[in-house]
Amino acid sequence: METETKSPLYGRPWKSVARFDTFEKADKTRKKYLKEKDLQAKVKKLKDVYVVKTRSTVVDPKRNKSKRRDKNFYKKKKHKQPEDSV
Repeated sequence: METETKSPLYGRPWKSVARFDTFEKADKTRKKYLKEKDLQAKVKKLKDVYVVKTRSTVVDPKRNKSKRRDKNFYKKKKHKQPEDSV
């Protein structure tokens, strides 16, 4: 079995930038956005309009897990009872 490696951009959201009635106008805008550094652009056809969508290609570094996500964070700790000195 081959292991597939996913792009680090997989699942990143696209933002709608503009809507057009014709593909030619949408494609012209898409090409303008493609000239910008660190940006992807695409044209998506909806029912009766074309939408230009963009997203950044900059990948944020992974953050460390929060301490609260620690497996034993919420478990109660046993406290020792003070001994009575006689």
